[in-house]
Amino acid sequence: MFKIAFGITGAGYLLKESIDLMKELQKDYDIDVTVLLTKEGAAVIKWYKQWLYLVETVKKVKVEKTPNIPFIIGDLQSGFIDLFIVCPVSANSIAKIAYGIADTLITNCVAQTIKGGHKVYLLPADQDDEPILTSRPDGRPLVLKIRDIELENIEKLKKMEGIVVLKNIEDIKKIILKKNKEKAEMG
Repeated sequence: MFKIAFGITGAGYLLKESIDLMKELQKDYDIDVTVLLTKEGAAVIKWYKQWLYLVETVKKVKVEKTPNIPFIIGDLQSGFIDLFIVCPVSANSIAKIAYGIADTLITNCVAQTIKGGHKVYLLPADQDDEPILTSRPDGRPLVLKIRDIELENIEKLKKMEGIVVLKNIEDIKKIILKKNKEKAEMG
């Protein structure tokens, strides 16, 4: 069975869409999904009223207690988990990853996965040059202007070994299905 770890940090962007994708992957492609949440990721999911949807959709939801607990780094480093995707990635987590800070569950998992010779796929929430239209927890629209420092950090990530920066949720699905097919063909 193809196994993915799906990390979520403290950004509200694409939360429901990410859970929708997890639901589809499990149902239509029999992919095993484990969700890893930073403390802030769990708080934002609850704030956006997506917690129940998440835990009803994915049976393995792990919330950060420390940067090493729950312990999943060994599975990521060794390749026991086939793919590590983080979406959405907050500007805070992007900055930490760009500068080598590994003090949360997700930033530590990113660092250790790369050290194990495996790629990490990131979909940053803040990556558009133009203001983006998103929504608040109550559904009202919210326009965000992305700061230059966030765009600079994403450019830094694009140059880092082991990091693949994705642009949209469709890119995540394509990567997962491609890697799943490759594994199935290898037997």
